[in-house]
Amino acid sequence: MAGRAARPRLSCFRQQYQVPNDKAILYKSSVAFSASFKSQIQDSQSDQADFDRSEMSESGPSHLKSSWRQKFGLRHSKSPKRSSSPPAVSSSSTPPTSSVTQVGTPSAVPFLTLNAHPVFDLSAPKSISVPPTSPAAPIINPLLQSSLDQLSDKERTTIEKFLPHGTIEIQSALQAATDAANDKQKACLDKRWSFILNGKKVILRERADKVIHWLDRFKSIGDVASNADPVHVGLPWAGIRFLLETAMAESNQMAALLIGCEIALYMASRLQVYVEFWQKLPVETSQRNLEASLANMYAFVLKFLARALLVYDTSTIKRTLSAMWQIDEVTKFENEVDKLAVKVQNDASNCDRNAHFQQMQDVLTELQKQHQMQISLDRLHLKIDLDKIKYAPGAIFNSSDGIHRTCHPKTRIDLLTQVQEWAQQPDGKSIFWLHGGAGTGKSTISWTFCKWLTDQKEMASVQLGASFFFKRGEGERGSSKRFFPTIVRQLITKIPGLDVLVAPVIESDPFIFDKAIGEQFLRLILQPLQDLSIRKDNLPTLVVVADALDECEEQDSDNNILKLWSQLSQRTAVNLRLLLTCRYEPSIRLQFRKLSPDLFENINLIDAVSSSTIQKDLSVYLNDTLLSIRERFNNYLIMDGCLDDEDDSQDNWVNSDTIRELVEMSVPLFIVAATICRFIEEGSDPQKRLEEILRNKTVAHMTQMEKAYLPVLAYLTDSTVNDKTRKERCRDFRELVGSIIVCAEPLSKESLASLLNMSVKSISLLLAPLGSVLHIPANLDSPVRTFHLSFAEFLLTDEAPTQPFEVYTPSAHLALSRHCLRVMSSPGGLRENICDLEHPGQLRHEVKSTIITGRLSHALQYACRYWAQHVKNGPRNDSEDNDLHDNGKVHNFLKEHLLHWIEALSLMGYVSEAIHLLLALQSCVSKVASSLSAFLEDARRFVLTYRHIADVAPLQLYLSAMIFAPHNSLVRTVCGQSPPQIQPHLQIPTEWGPALQSLEGHVKEVRSLVFSPNGSLLASGSNDDTIRLWDVQTGREIQKIEGPYDFDNLVFSSDELLLSSGFWDLTIRIWDIQTSQEIRKLENGSSSEILVCSPDGSLVASTFEERTIRVWDVCSGQEAQKLEGRAKVLQLIFLPCGSLLASVCGDATVRLWSIVAGQEIQKIESLDIYGRPAFSPNGSLFAFCSADDTIRLWDIQSSREVKKLEGHSSTDNYLVFLPNGSLLAAIEFDGLIVQLWDMQTEKRVQRLERHSEPHTSLAFSPSGSLLASVSASTPQIIGLWDIQSICSTQKLEGHSQTVYKTAFSPDGHLLASGSSDNTARLWDVKTGQEIWKLEEYFSGSSEIAFSPDGSFLASGSYTGDVRVWSIQTRQEVQKLDCDASQTKEIVFSSDGNTLASRDSDGMIWLWNVQTGQEVQRVKSVRSSRPLYFNDNNSLIVFTDREILEIGDEVTRKPNDSHISIGERGDWIQRGGQRLFWLPPEYRGRSEIHGDVLALSSATGRVSIFRLSDF
Repeated sequence: MAGRAARPRLSCFRQQYQVPNDKAILYKSSVAFSASFKSQIQDSQSDQADFDRSEMSESGPSHLKSSWRQKFGLRHSKSPKRSSSPPAVSSSSTPPTSSVTQVGTPSAVPFLTLNAHPVFDLSAPKSISVPPTSPAAPIINPLLQSSLDQLSDKERTTIEKFLPHGTIEIQSALQAATDAANDKQKACLDKRWSFILNGKKVILRERADKVIHWLDRFKSIGDVASNADPVHVGLPWAGIRFLLETAMAESNQMAALLIGCEIALYMASRLQVYVEFWQKLPVETSQRNLEASLANMYAFVLKFLARALLVYDTSTIKRTLSAMWQIDEVTKFENEVDKLAVKVQNDASNCDRNAHFQQMQDVLTELQKQHQMQISLDRLHLKIDLDKIKYAPGAIFNSSDGIHRTCHPKTRIDLLTQVQEWAQQPDGKSIFWLHGGAGTGKSTISWTFCKWLTDQKEMASVQLGASFFFKRGEGERGSSKRFFPTIVRQLITKIPGLDVLVAPVIESDPFIFDKAIGEQFLRLILQPLQDLSIRKDNLPTLVVVADALDECEEQDSDNNILKLWSQLSQRTAVNLRLLLTCRYEPSIRLQFRKLSPDLFENINLIDAVSSSTIQKDLSVYLNDTLLSIRERFNNYLIMDGCLDDEDDSQDNWVNSDTIRELVEMSVPLFIVAATICRFIEEGSDPQKRLEEILRNKTVAHMTQMEKAYLPVLAYLTDSTVNDKTRKERCRDFRELVGSIIVCAEPLSKESLASLLNMSVKSISLLLAPLGSVLHIPANLDSPVRTFHLSFAEFLLTDEAPTQPFEVYTPSAHLALSRHCLRVMSSPGGLRENICDLEHPGQLRHEVKSTIITGRLSHALQYACRYWAQHVKNGPRNDSEDNDLHDNGKVHNFLKEHLLHWIEALSLMGYVSEAIHLLLALQSCVSKVASSLSAFLEDARRFVLTYRHIADVAPLQLYLSAMIFAPHNSLVRTVCGQSPPQIQPHLQIPTEWGPALQSLEGHVKEVRSLVFSPNGSLLASGSNDDTIRLWDVQTGREIQKIEGPYDFDNLVFSSDELLLSSGFWDLTIRIWDIQTSQEIRKLENGSSSEILVCSPDGSLVASTFEERTIRVWDVCSGQEAQKLEGRAKVLQLIFLPCGSLLASVCGDATVRLWSIVAGQEIQKIESLDIYGRPAFSPNGSLFAFCSADDTIRLWDIQSSREVKKLEGHSSTDNYLVFLPNGSLLAAIEFDGLIVQLWDMQTEKRVQRLERHSEPHTSLAFSPSGSLLASVSASTPQIIGLWDIQSICSTQKLEGHSQTVYKTAFSPDGHLLASGSSDNTARLWDVKTGQEIWKLEEYFSGSSEIAFSPDGSFLASGSYTGDVRVWSIQTRQEVQKLDCDASQTKEIVFSSDGNTLASRDSDGMIWLWNVQTGQEVQRVKSVRSSRPLYFNDNNSLIVFTDREILEIGDEVTRKPNDSHISIGERGDWIQRGGQRLFWLPPEYRGRSEIHGDVLALSSATGRVSIFRLSDF
């Protein structure tokens, strides 16, 4: 359309609305001019509206874009920058009443007033008068320009398209937007819409109220003022109006729209306040920094709105089907814009803090109050999230159940001063490593240092950030899995904003606390600290204390914790320091050698602290402590009248000689001195006790610890009491103290009483004499523990005890195991649904921890976790006291309580431990306990298969697991039964098959699988941009590595430390799997289809542009060699020596390369290679498929063929040697067939066919015992298979053509098969033998079915014939005549008396099996749903609109149903509530009618479920 000439007043009108910048000459408006100017605008409103309408209707988008930019003096981002010199101003345009403001300040815009604050107006800002300027000198707005320059061309065009033109259109759009928001509010109210966002309920009507509130605020700004504000004029108000007017049919779309609009408008309101403050600032660096931050925040809000407007701008149909925003986009926007707002606030704080700053803060506070109700809810939810952190309370400094000990004030002075000075140095090293032998006082120093940090004032430059005091044998205090959660739980109270970043991690992955420590560190510590928007100098130095790291029980965990922590100082702005104490362990020492000396300080308590200093400190400690004990003892004697106040005869037992002797006994172990002092203090006569200690000093054969501990235990062998009393004392001591020292974690008196079946009073009396070696809290709920591990080591023996106080370790474990079994089996112990969950699909993370601890006492939880461990550590399996025999204590417990035990472990978050515990029990069972052994193996398979769902929803153990477990599973038959409310009609396997478990976690296709060298881990790379590491033994996901691209190829190094991945971004990345960190990025230059590691892990070889091999040095990341070839490389392998590399090429050659020389040294030519060849694990053999349907193996060194495997059926295969070299797998490229060949016998041992599920990825474990695969039907789920079971599976051979139908007999002993070779066959499942072949009258059996009692077999054919055969006589007993097309389905009634059939035309017949007479016929019932008989033997048929019940009569009813399938297809729901879980192999297309659900999986499996009320 042609444009129309503008009216003469347009230029003046547009110039009047410019917003001045810091380089423009500004005018200070008088009140008179403001009134005159406002009147002028009112006069011109009609003209302006006419012009705007004509401009929009005639000019089109390009004219609209140009006109809008002219109005605000904005340039396009690609145009040359405008000169920075101020524009000339015509004198004629300057009003007489105005005075000129000098260039350099935007302060000419007058601030608004709010009550006592003259600067800002929150609710109704007043009009701002801006004088006209010369048409020849347009004034631009730099803030709006800078914001728009950050948008893409598409985003910028979209925003401009929806910008109103002039004040009238702004107000009009705002009013229309408000009206639309009111409509949305009413719709939400009428429909009572709510939405679950981040785990909390959002009432959508309230969100609509918020939107209206912010719109009202912008409406109240006024006519002229709106144009002086770049935020007001730069928002696409017309677009916001259109968004709010869009129809929303679903609550989730409405939620995203309202929440998104509310957040955007709230942030725009905050932005407006900051802009007004910025406009009053003088031009300087801090002002420019604030301007840049404002532009970034403004641009981010505009980008967010542009995303929705782009959706709005699509067709109506697409717009209806799409949400303007996805809810995760809204959440991400809120998080990111919050970070930008924090940056703006920090930059504003760095500016001149004049009166305007405080007024700005007041207005921001008012805005926040208006947003406060939702913030309060968010904070409450945040607190709930953070309360879910699984931390180790006893490991924290000053914990209520900890042992509080500090250094004597006059000891360790120099050492503590050195540590304190390190903490206070602004540029100090980030780690202080304090190490020494056991008992040298490391933990006491740590505790003293923590106390010093805690005593610092709140505003001190250094504070205690967090602490973790490790202790082996105390459960979570000895576990690395709780280290980082415990640390972050403390840091969130010290670092502002950290809680907001940690809470979403917990919410998105409630199982993060069970993942590998590398992933915990990355997601709970490193990434949140990196994302913090906080200045380093705004926080004090925070010191984290990690004491006794060597007592961490998991292998290499101490080393990995140090490796991870060393990254923090280099990658975060927060000044974190680490004080680390431990013994001088080799692994820790090695890790410190890898660190830069600039990163840590290092003190050895023995070498760095002189012997004289240690003796002096011990002397001071012993002297002061004993003098204090003497003084208290003497005061007691005086009060009791046994000693005169002036009598000093009792003072000489503590003297310099005594102290010197005690020092000699103790050096260099402070634990000895502390034990001696506690022993002396505990007695009624301290002088006598000191004499007992000193008597042992002269015994030469005693160790230091014996001299300290034997006097403590002397009461057990007191010769003044009779033998019976001594024996009772020793027996009680061994039972109680023996249990305390072998407990896997410390227990309180109350828990000990419950576990050991003793009274609290008895326990208190027995422990009373042991206060010098045991920490015995007065609080009954606090744990009793040894002061030092050496006491347990002193008491325990694995041989026959020689001392009455010695504890025989196996007997102590046996006693504890029996106590555990008693607690779990008692009336108040384990039971089904112990926490009384509301419904069977309730998720574990939805159960409050208070409910779990209320229903599962500490003693019961201990028994569940550790009973099997105590059984294993008890007497050997050939001992009479062993409980691992058929129908013994363990066997009987498992038969009655296995499911209850697994449920309890799941609720506690330890269900994966059940697998380890069952394996431990299996390893101890003798061969004669065959029933127990079989039950343990069945239980292990049961937990492996259903571990995932038991971990997610514990009560599914009683539903889903019971429904789908094999018929002959001992767990199914002994421990439970299929729930009566669910009546399944499906093919359940008879026995456990080769499929061990399904690994669920990836959300997109898995592209690569690889086992670690020792077979303990499986790595999977997926299109969801993650690598996941799985524990092969338990199937638990232990780590997730997130990357920027899809993972293509994966390979482990030989030391299992590195995981390399080939990316489509033409790089190779190397990851440390312990830390989840990328340590190398190799620029390969092309995508690499092949990736291999050298045997020592030092080299990685990749392909480059198909023909070239690049060899990389892992340590340096540099290319070590480039090997140029002439044909495409098909396969690569390093030979065991590591210096040679073999390649298979597309020109039918095998080449041997010297990596050192960088050249080819051997070539085997003219090979008849088909498919994808393979090298044996040791590189000595090369295997390939040949055109004559054989597999040939060549020896590389001799260049000769050494083996030929015949009987292979295809050349279109790729070959894989199992890592142990025992088997060779030949896999068709579509993955439908996997053939296994034994390398010794050269025979094929198994042909694994997957008729409808081709494999997309395969990997074999190093031992050759496991196969990991991904099928095409469920590409995001990984299956683990037992190779031995696959090889032992019966292969049923006989049919000459395709088998179309199979059916198991009800007892699972027989299998019937129908084939297009015109036969049906009956097989013995156990032997695999064919026992019956039905040929007569068969013209291709399309359907077969067993009667319910297994006595009859019915068959249907392509010609429509239906015949019934007797299994016993193997004779045809009925031929059911019908004029039918191909039989599509046959099914027996529940009583076996009626047979129903349906043909391809939809005709249904019902027959009397005994007489062969037709009972009923229903014509043309079009339905794809399976037929089934109900309990009344009536046939149920589903159609799209109705359900037919066919008996004597045909009744019809609507097919309304409240049953549904979950979003991911893994849950069957009723009324929107999860009911029971579907294993992956049962998921697929679903049909639902009434209370019946039919499922058809990708494998052709059809399952029918009838659900009655729960």
